[in-house]
Order: sequence, then C-alpha cells, then structure tokens
Amino acid sequence: MKKLIYILLGSMLVWGTACNNYLEEIPKDSISPVNFYQTEDDALAAVNGAYSALQDLGYYSRYWYTSSTHASDGSYSRIAPTGDRGVICTLNDAGMIISDRYNISVWRATWQAVNRANAVTTYIPDIEMDETLKARIIAEAKFLRALSYFNMVRRWGGVPIILDVTNTSDLIELQVPRNTADEVYTQIITDLTEAMADLPYIADYGPNDVGRASRESAQGLLAKVQLYRQDWANARDNALAVINSPSGLDLMPDPIDNYWMGDNPDNNIESIFEVQYNGIAPQGHALGNNYEPNNSGYGPGSWGTIHANLYWYNQFSEDDKRKPATFLSEYPAIGVDSTIQWHENTYPLPHVNKFRDPDNKVADGMAYNIKVLRFADVLLIAAEATNESEGPANAYQYVNRVRARAGLDPLDGLSQEQLRDSIYLEFRKELCFEGQDYEELVRQGKLLENKAAAASYTVPTMYDDDGNVFTPSQELLDRIERYQPQLEFLELDPWNTIFPLPQQALDKNPKLEQNPGYSGGE
Repeated sequence: MKKLIYILLGSMLVWGTACNNYLEEIPKDSISPVNFYQTEDDALAAVNGAYSALQDLGYYSRYWYTSSTHASDGSYSRIAPTGDRGVICTLNDAGMIISDRYNISVWRATWQAVNRANAVTTYIPDIEMDETLKARIIAEAKFLRALSYFNMVRRWGGVPIILDVTNTSDLIELQVPRNTADEVYTQIITDLTEAMADLPYIADYGPNDVGRASRESAQGLLAKVQLYRQDWANARDNALAVINSPSGLDLMPDPIDNYWMGDNPDNNIESIFEVQYNGIAPQGHALGNNYEPNNSGYGPGSWGTIHANLYWYNQFSEDDKRKPATFLSEYPAIGVDSTIQWHENTYPLPHVNKFRDPDNKVADGMAYNIKVLRFADVLLIAAEATNESEGPANAYQYVNRVRARAGLDPLDGLSQEQLRDSIYLEFRKELCFEGQDYEELVRQGKLLENKAAAASYTVPTMYDDDGNVFTPSQELLDRIERYQPQLEFLELDPWNTIFPLPQQALDKNPKLEQNPGYSGGE
C-alpha cells in the first residue's frame, strides 16, 4: 500500500520557500504568498507542508521522547540527571527553563506547525479550484492546527491563540500575550468540529492519500479533548461514532502487530492517525537507536539510552500479551548461539520493545510511523466516558475488547470508582511509550505519586538462557540497584504538572508570563 509521504517535490519546492518565511529572513527573490497560492496543486503543496511540520526533529520526535521516556514513570534515561536531556527526566525546574534544548525545540517546532496550518486556512479559500477538495484541504489544516494546540495546552497550559499566518523571522518573537487554557480548548474544539464536516472517512481516501486526516481522526481527537475536559457525554458520543464508522476500524489481532516487531505496523486497521515517516531520509526520527540494548549490534545505533524501570515492568502480569510487545526481556546474541537476558545487559534492566529496529530497516530508507491515535485509544475513551456519564454497565464492553486482545479476563462487578481506576491503568498499559505517558499521568492526577513510586521496585523472577529460574547473586542485585531511578531526582513539585515556558521565548516576547512555581512565575 502506498503511503502519503509529505515530501515537497516539484511545485512543492516553492512552498518550501514560502512556508519558511517565519523561520528565516525573507530572501529578496522569494515568491510572495499572493503569487504562490494560485492553483489546486499549490493548495495540495501547502497542506502537505503542514503535515511535514510534524516530522520536524524538534516536534513529534522530541515531543514523544520527552513525554514517554523522560517525564513519565515507565522508563528513564541512563544519561545523567544533570545533562541537557536529563533535566526532562527529572522535570528539573531550573534546567527546563534555561538550558533544556528539548523544551525549546518542541516549543519552536510546534509553532512552526501551527503557522503552516494557518497558511492553508488563510490563503487557500481564495483559490479557484474544486470546492470539495478545497474544503477538505482546509479541514485537514484545521485538524493539524487543533492537534498542535492540544499538544501545547497539555504541555504548557494557556498559550497565545494565533489563527493568521505570520511572516516574522521567528514566530516566538511575536509580541502577543497568552490566552487561557480554557480559551485554547475552545479553539481546539471549534477547529475539530468544523474539520469533521468536510473530512472524508478513512475508507474514502485513495491509496495515494493514506495517512491524511480523516473524519475519524478529527472525531476521535475531539473525543479525547472532551475526555480531558470531562465532557463525558460528548466524549462518549464522539468515541462511539468512530467505533461504529464505516471504515472498518478494529484492533489488530496481537498487540505487537502495531509495532515494528510485527508484520504490518503502519497504517493498519487500528490506525486512526499517524505521523508518516516511511521514506524520510536518513533515519526518520531515529527513535529506535535509543531502545536497542547498548552495544548489542542491533539497529543503526544501539545507544541503549532508554530503559524501562522495574517498577513499571512489574505492573504487567505475565499473561498480558502487551508485556512482551512492550518490553524486551531477552534477545539473541549476534554471531553467537545464545540468548541475552535482560539482567545480562550492560545496563541490567528491560528495554522498550515497541520501537526497536533490530533488522536495521532504516538502512533501507524506512522508518516506522509515530502513532498519534489508534482504535484501542478510542475504545478506552468510550469506556471511561460511558462509565462517568452512565455508570459501569455499558462501559465494560469497550475496555474488555482491549483486555481480550491482551489475553486478559474481562472486568465485571466493579463500582464506578473501581472501574475508573481500572480504565486508567489500561490507558497507561496500552499506550505507554507512545507519546502520551506524561499527559495521561497528569490527567489522571497520578504524576506526583507515580513518578516517585518509579524508584521503588521488586526484582522479578529471573531466568537463564534455558528458561530455568535462578537465584541472583548479591553482585547482580547490586548492579540492578545501581541502574534504577534515584528517588532524590524524581521528587516533584505540584507545578510540574505543566512544563515551564522556555526562557528564550520569555526573553523574546515580554508579554508572555512564566507558569506558576517556576522561576519568574507567580
């Protein structure tokens, strides 16, 4: 199946000049927007440029990275907590404001994505072209803008609402104040509601347009936004509309089918929206480098910078199919007829299995997509929203579909509160390491307690290469202890439920105010 690759070719090269006006000084020979946005091809090039902004190293790669591997309770980096990446691992206040390049780069890249979407909504309405296609392209841009604002409001709280394209050399220099979080959410809901009306169903797109925003992606994201807003009835109704859509969405047979260890992970029947990376040179987002065991010989990098911690590993029962799909507990040694167990690694901890690249597929110009919204997510939205709006009776069917795929017994006979807690845990287990960990911990009100708990663990049962249980030596136990997260670096403050605005943004725009609790905030 051909995939939509948002690479700008042919006439799209002109868009490459136009869309970067807000990042660089405008060259004298640049084509003005009024001359560029003339044809249907120009309109398609413009919206493809808006999609390509998601692929920016500073955007989804690092947004995902900081949510799922640094600011969460499920994994941590072997990089020192005082390093430029380590400050996100610990949510270190001062480092995040002043020096952390990941906080800065995500802030810049997200605004770039908003501005590219704004270019579409600003200029495309005046083009004489097929009106149905025009409406779809504008709806795609509204979905992309809503997605970026949803990411921003969850990470930083209220941010400026900018709906017109700007050609300033640096978007963060705009002298605009912050809107409230409520105002941002209102704009997100407006964009998604309007987008739904003009977007096709996934099944109505042709093979050359796989990966574009669809009616299901807009309605599914709207359901998620409403879940965050505790608008239970509307979240339920929109989630159910996606579940019952005519596109035949469903769960893949096995959890691992959604990841590169499976046969067909990208744009499958469970996919609702993914950031498309396949064919992006040289290595797409290169996330796999972080997950291959250190110096294992697998993948292009084998950096081994990210480990799962034993606290989170132990939350999965042995009969949960998501455990081997999520964690790498053993792997065959290269060139030797033996198997390496997790406790035999350079760093004696399980690794993350979801985004490994053991076959070095990126060497062939491939890169797996980053999943933004999939069917399992929508099932859990429906379960939670139904439980909150009606009680447990009709909610079980949705969460139990997810559990059945994982090989687990169905839930039944729970109180509303008990089912709520069970659904919370299913969200975390199903979607961990998919760029939502931090956001879900905050939404569920569990960031502070879970982050601290990540330093507590029990050593799971250990097996040798023949599958026999053995008793670890004290030396091995000491090594495991050495590489666990350290509690003194994980204790959080209440204000860490949102990130600080980068200091560079505050310096360039004095109308911005820092978030409370951080240096310079109230």
